[in-house]
Amino acid sequence: MENQKEHFCHILLFYFRKGKNASQAHKKLCAVYGDEALKERQCQNWFAKFRSGDFSLKDEKRSGRPVEVDDALIKAIINSDCHSTTREIAEKLHVSHTCIENHLKQLGYVQKLDTWVPHELKESQLTQRISSCDLLKKQ
Repeated sequence: MENQKEHFCHILLFYFRKGKNASQAHKKLCAVYGDEALKERQCQNWFAKFRSGDFSLKDEKRSGRPVEVDDALIKAIINSDCHSTTREIAEKLHVSHTCIENHLKQLGYVQKLDTWVPHELKESQLTQRISSCDLLKKQ
């Protein structure tokens, strides 16, 4: 995949030096390699890079993969202090608070009245609520 992408970049540079525009280069690429070769927007981005004087054919480095956080560690923090904020948990684990929010959502936790609770009730919690409702109903 990476090798083919670099090959396409060479072809785009060739068409750029021939004086073609990104749209024309995209059509020629698709005619030879099929419609899924490159998106037209990608061709436009490469042509903009060439126009700025940057003729390197490698993609620039990105920040990398998202940071991985151990869900068990998040659960342990929540269990020890259910009033922790996402920012406090993030500081402890050295990640962003949005990362913690995403993980808590995946784990099924929601914040109710400043306390993290599982979104789904456990069997014991459900029966406790039913018995509380019955008790209130009888009064």
